[in-house]
Amino acid sequence: MSETRVKVLFLAGKGRSGGTLLAGLLGQLPGFFSVGELNRLWDWGLDQNYQCGCGAPVRDCETWTAILADADRGLAEARVDRLQATVVRWPNLPRLFLTRPSDRTHWRALEEYTNASSAVYRSIGRVTGARVVVDSSRLPFEPVALGLVPDVDVYIAQLVRDPRAVVYSWKRSKPMTDRDADEYMPRYGAAFSTTSWTARNLVVEAVRRRSGGLTVQYDALARDPAAVLRDLARFVGESAGDLAFLTSGNAMLAPTHSVGGNPVRMTSGSVAIAPDEEWKRAMPARDRFVSTILALPLLHRYGFPVRA
Repeated sequence: MSETRVKVLFLAGKGRSGGTLLAGLLGQLPGFFSVGELNRLWDWGLDQNYQCGCGAPVRDCETWTAILADADRGLAEARVDRLQATVVRWPNLPRLFLTRPSDRTHWRALEEYTNASSAVYRSIGRVTGARVVVDSSRLPFEPVALGLVPDVDVYIAQLVRDPRAVVYSWKRSKPMTDRDADEYMPRYGAAFSTTSWTARNLVVEAVRRRSGGLTVQYDALARDPAAVLRDLARFVGESAGDLAFLTSGNAMLAPTHSVGGNPVRMTSGSVAIAPDEEWKRAMPARDRFVSTILALPLLHRYGFPVRA
């Protein structure tokens, strides 16, 4: 791998659209390394020391210890979480979109944040030997997704799932499995989740118009993960290998070193892969109506029926 540049496959879109599962599958491919949601490294990982996908606390994980030492530990711990909180905010969306790579020096917090991100991405490549870093941070205005992180070649994959399935998933109770405390993921109502789904996807589309990208449908991933993995590997100029870890309806997953994401990131071994259509039977009529109305302009665009 080049000492100066690294490929980053950025999975963008709304949470509960299959990104954590897809990142885990991509992490099994030769030359790919899945970090989960890298934007959680600074708070969940280094600050709160939650578990890495391998099961060890992030600060005790040998792989992350080596990556951060290579990146320059002082840089990686220079309160990048504060820089991130300053830069990666919805109110900054117009400014981020209008910023060109050559303009980073005019925004000090952005320059420091992107320099730290670049150091970590490139160290992942050097330490692990990976040619592709898979980042499922989702937020489409992360500077890396906008091509603002130096020495990174970014590839955008837009994850899309029926908004009503997303609403149903966000209303379910999910325990956090990467920490000792008895915590659960937040739950949101139909109006909030659908509005967020719409906003996220519109911003991802704007990002893709700048740099290109692929669309990954949740149902396509659930029904034929091998085809999706081959398409994404081809997209970044790599081979998916023999996909021996995939069998009919199942995947044999080795642990990854993810630092953030859905609790499923902590799952390894044999994992069943199948469409999750419980929402079609169990979703309350009111939630279905609210989500359908709010997402109506984008349903046809993404191939979802109005009446599911």
